[in-house]
Amino acid sequence: MATDSSSQKLAHIHLGVDGGAERFFLRLSGALARRGVRQIAFIRPGRPWRDELAQHCDVREVRFSRSHFKRHVIRWNISRQIRKFGATATLGWMSPASKWMPKPGPNMRTFLRLGDFPDGFRTYGNVEQLIGNTPEIIRQAVEMGWPADRAHMISNFVDPLPEDLEPVNRADFGTPQEATVLIALGRFVQRKRFDLIIKALEKLPDTVHAWLIGDGELMDELKTLAATLGVTERTHFLGWQRDPSPFLKAADILVCPSDDEPLGNVVLEGWNAGLPVIATASQGPSWLIEHGKTGLLVDCGDVEGLVGALRGVMGSESLENQLILGAAKCLDDRYSEDHTLISYLGIVA
Repeated sequence: MATDSSSQKLAHIHLGVDGGAERFFLRLSGALARRGVRQIAFIRPGRPWRDELAQHCDVREVRFSRSHFKRHVIRWNISRQIRKFGATATLGWMSPASKWMPKPGPNMRTFLRLGDFPDGFRTYGNVEQLIGNTPEIIRQAVEMGWPADRAHMISNFVDPLPEDLEPVNRADFGTPQEATVLIALGRFVQRKRFDLIIKALEKLPDTVHAWLIGDGELMDELKTLAATLGVTERTHFLGWQRDPSPFLKAADILVCPSDDEPLGNVVLEGWNAGLPVIATASQGPSWLIEHGKTGLLVDCGDVEGLVGALRGVMGSESLENQLILGAAKCLDDRYSEDHTLISYLGIVA
């Protein structure tokens, strides 16, 4: 990409903890840095990805407060540092960042990037423009009253996996080498519906295992479900992984079973790892996936449909290859780094 961005300066405000949104934040800021954009980021203390971010970004750790008075002081201090840095734009990440955005001016524009649906604009007073990573997020924002001419759709991208990336050793995670491994990633919360995978396991051959990568409030409930259905030995809770790539490379099928998924970064990550993807037809996966060509879609909450789709992929090498090849082309055509960076550099940096 030939865009000259060596004189551009961008400030980020990111209050997230650890997850798909944070992985994309690191990915985007790193890509912008490689194109010469100087960046400063305001984050909470103790984030596990802080040092990785600091490799290409000036990191300022801030103790954000719920106190109304302290919020004004903290926002003033952030604004002062952004002005001193000379940022030409500030990019807030998700709605919580809107509370801390500086006022825009003739020399500094403000953007808020949404990876989930907005729940109102009460704290958006200093936000000039919205960026959503799916058309549905933008559609809902405009329907709620946000001006359409100040809303932009820019989707995510994923980094190609290193050619020499080594997969994890299945035996290290109690999984037979000959098993068919289903992999799912995310927070163990109700809307992610990891229970569907466990229920599907009960109806699939004993050679099928599931790797559930993540953590959350439903961990104990999911473990109890696996025990009740007699699939504990085939359900592997692998915790939150900073880099899931070696696990993806060692798996066979990626499953995204969510009832509510604005985008579905995991779909892109599955495609990127060369895996066939099966997802429930929530908002993001329905937009990303062309059924039968780049993945398979089943109805939300439909265990039998999920089992049928899994059996279809496991029983047909031609279908598996068709999905993998179709996904690879879609990823290259629509979700490459260059494609996404052109859009961001055109309006933000």
